[in-house]
Amino acid sequence: MITIENIEYSYDGALKKALDGVSLEIGEGEFVAIVGHNGSGKSTLAKMLNALLLPDEGSVSVFGMATSDEEKTLDIRKKVGIVFQNPDNQIVTTVVEEDVGFGPENLGVPTTEIIERVHNALDAVGMLDYAKHAPHMLSGGQKQRIAIAGVLAIDPDVLVFDEATAMLDPLGRKAVIEIASRLNKEKGKTVVMITQYMEEVTAADRVVVMCGGRIAMTGTPEEIFKRGNELRALRLDVPVMVELRDMLQAEGLIPENDALSVSEMAEVICRSLLKN
Repeated sequence: MITIENIEYSYDGALKKALDGVSLEIGEGEFVAIVGHNGSGKSTLAKMLNALLLPDEGSVSVFGMATSDEEKTLDIRKKVGIVFQNPDNQIVTTVVEEDVGFGPENLGVPTTEIIERVHNALDAVGMLDYAKHAPHMLSGGQKQRIAIAGVLAIDPDVLVFDEATAMLDPLGRKAVIEIASRLNKEKGKTVVMITQYMEEVTAADRVVVMCGGRIAMTGTPEEIFKRGNELRALRLDVPVMVELRDMLQAEGLIPENDALSVSEMAEVICRSLLKN
């Protein structure tokens, strides 16, 4: 679906490249998490996926369309929707349902279809009961759900969450991750999650770790979290549950395993206790 080939990019006046020789492929139906500390290049890479930024060198292809082809920009943005960090920057009207319908209306979608898309999008993010509300009266987490619904109403094949949880509290972050995972598993949407919160990548099929504008490592969450020392060298931490797992394994209290969540750890510990 998306092919990135050896791209480079520098911001005006910057001493270092924001992206330096990045190559990556994202397949249909994948949930890919791209993680890194501030300045690693992950958000710059996200903006390359729907032609918000164009590489200085290399190429980006979306469904066979080159992002460098200006005639294909609108088609690419119909295919790839981005949810940004600050939902206030994506809310443009004073009524929730009007805001969600803004995108498809500007694409010339018929009114009857817009109504259906708005209903389905709000339902998908659990905000249908707020259709008539004013967005500015909602909480940060609710606003982010509205922003997600607005992107969903355009009906893209790929959803990019560009640090969409950064301004939310832990409960709000958890809700957004659950929505992203559900859209991936139940709706078949390809999801690209840009984040610096390592606990958010456990839901992904594949993790891409970035540092200094380059890809430092890639693999499944289980594979990545076995490289804890390398992650820490990149100024990244493993999730608390992985820290606990590694400590218990080091003490010989549980067998080697790939548990990432509380429920998985509980199962491992229970099995160990029963054996003893």
